[in-house]
Amino acid sequence: MNTNLTHKLSKPIVEKVAIVGAGPGGLAAAIALKSQGIDVQVYEKAQEFRPAGTGLGLAPNGLSSLDAIAPGIVETLKTSGCEVHHTVLKNIRGETIRANATKYLEQYGQPLLTIWWYRLQQVLASRLPSDIIHLNHRCIGFEQDENGVEIHLDGDKSVYADLLIGADGVNSVIRETLFGEGKPNYIGSMCWRAVIKYGRTVLGC
Repeated sequence: MNTNLTHKLSKPIVEKVAIVGAGPGGLAAAIALKSQGIDVQVYEKAQEFRPAGTGLGLAPNGLSSLDAIAPGIVETLKTSGCEVHHTVLKNIRGETIRANATKYLEQYGQPLLTIWWYRLQQVLASRLPSDIIHLNHRCIGFEQDENGVEIHLDGDKSVYADLLIGADGVNSVIRETLFGEGKPNYIGSMCWRAVIKYGRTVLGC
């Protein structure tokens, strides 16, 4: 058998991955890829990580997925968030319509966890070497060829990778370049979120 062909076929198809966006999705993907020995670099348009976002919920399947790529991370998240043991539904007058005890832990082995978006980002970022997260790097487009993809960054900079992952949010440059869908359509539904101070604890709701 041709040894050159054997060597070529035995090489990984993807050796270098670029991720645009250092939110929870991009950082979780980076952790998973790095754990497999892949050279991964994250490019984020923000100039610094700063307190932002509101509260979000991590369901049991999400927590199990995070624990699979970063063992022990769920315990860290629990100390940074709040386990939901009861849910209460009220009407506009503040009257209770329904109150239930959650059974996520008993059914799925993980709780429903609420956590501040920024705190989740910080916990995930702490699991990665700081030198693979590149802040102040705004992606403005990309071009593909048969071997990989060239990512264009603001300031006439560019990087090359075997694979590009777009994790750059609702107004994604990557998605717009690929599909040209335009701005998201407002469907007339809104979810109000807020961050409030309660004693010495910051809660997201």
